[in-house]
Amino acid sequence: MFLAACGGGSSGGSPAPSTTDQPATINLYPNEASSAGVPRLTVMLTAVGSSTVNMPLIFDTGSAGVALLATGLFPSSILTSSGFVFPSGQTSITYNGITVMDQQGTRAYGLQGVSEVALNGNIGYAQLSFGDAQGELTTAVMPVFLYYSITDTTTNTTLAATAYQQGLFGVAPSAGEIVLPSSVAPQGGYPACAQDTDSTCFVVSPLKYLQYGPGLNAGFLLTPAALQSCDITTAGSCSGAPMLKVGLTAALESGFSATSLVCPESGVGPSTIAGFLPCDKTIDDNTINISGPVSAGIAGSIVFDTGTSRMIIAAPVAALAVISLPAVLPEGSTVLIGTPSGFTYSYQSTSSDPFYTSVYAGYTGPSIVGIGYLTTNSLYIDFSSSTEGWK
Repeated sequence: MFLAACGGGSSGGSPAPSTTDQPATINLYPNEASSAGVPRLTVMLTAVGSSTVNMPLIFDTGSAGVALLATGLFPSSILTSSGFVFPSGQTSITYNGITVMDQQGTRAYGLQGVSEVALNGNIGYAQLSFGDAQGELTTAVMPVFLYYSITDTTTNTTLAATAYQQGLFGVAPSAGEIVLPSSVAPQGGYPACAQDTDSTCFVVSPLKYLQYGPGLNAGFLLTPAALQSCDITTAGSCSGAPMLKVGLTAALESGFSATSLVCPESGVGPSTIAGFLPCDKTIDDNTINISGPVSAGIAGSIVFDTGTSRMIIAAPVAALAVISLPAVLPEGSTVLIGTPSGFTYSYQSTSSDPFYTSVYAGYTGPSIVGIGYLTTNSLYIDFSSSTEGWK
C-alpha cells in the first residue's frame, strides 16, 4: 500500500508517489544482532533520490529527522574521509537525485553530558522511499543529514560507523537541530532547513513529508513485536513485522490512553515546519515507582524512545535527598510507570537489554522508556491532533 508525497515531486528517477485513503502498513524489523548486542527497531530505506539502496535505519521515536551514512551513497570523487568535495565556486553538488549543500555541521544524539555522540556531515535534500516488498512509502523531497564520521562528545574520540547502523529515521513530533558552526540565531530563533538557509536549522519527521488522504490524520501507530536474534545486515536473516501503520483514524486510536503534547516545542524558531507544529516529545508529570530489591518513588518527565536499547531512570537532585538508588537497578526490580493520562506500564529489570535499567543520579533530563516497551505494548503519535497515546 502506498501513500503519496506532497510537493517536491519525484527527483532524478525516484519512484513517483501514489495515493491511498487508508492507513498504510509498513514492515519494521525488531532485531538484536549477536555481533552488535544492541536491540534495535529498524526500518529499511529502499531509495535515496534515484539511487536504489538497502539501508537499515534506526526507527527512532526519540529524535526527529533523517540522518544517513553517506559513504555508501557517493563515490570517492565526491566524498572523502574528511568530507564532501565541492568544485571551485560551487555551493552544492547533485548526484543521483541527491543535492548536497556546502553547509557542514553536526547532529547530536544521546544524553547530553552522559552518553552523547555527534554525527559530522552536510545538509542535503532528497526524496526517500522506505519499507519493503510488502509495502513502501515515498516522501516529498526533504532535508536529510548526510554524515561521514561520528564523534563521541564525552571523550572527543572518533567512532567507527558500523554496518548495522547506517542512519536514523527520527519520527518524534519534535524538531531536530542541525548545528552549523559560528551560527548566530536571528530574532525569533533558527529557521527550518531549506536550500537557502546558511545557519543552524531544524528538521522534522519524514512522516511529515507524506500526503494523507481524506479522513486520515498525519501520524503513526506502533504495535508490539518480539525482538529477533538476527543480523539486520544479512539479507533474509530478519523477518519483517507489520507493526507500523502510517496514517491514523479514530478507530485506530480507540482504546488508547492519550495526552496532549506541548506545542509548539519550546526553543524552536518557526511555529510550523513542513506544515505541522513541532511538538515536545517529552511527557511531563509522570510517576515512576520502583519495588523489589530496592524501592523508590520519582515524579518527572519521560520520553518513549524506540531508539534507546534499555530503560533509563533520571533521579533528580530533589529526589536524591530522600531516596538512594544504585547506578543499575538490581535484576528483578519492578518498575511501574504512570502517565498523566492514567495509563500504567510495568516491567521487571534484567541484567541485559532491553530491560536493563540505568539510574542517572542528579540528571536533569527526562527518564527514557526504551525499545522494550514495544515488545508488549502499543504507541501512537498523531501529528494532526498533537497527541500521544499508549495501550
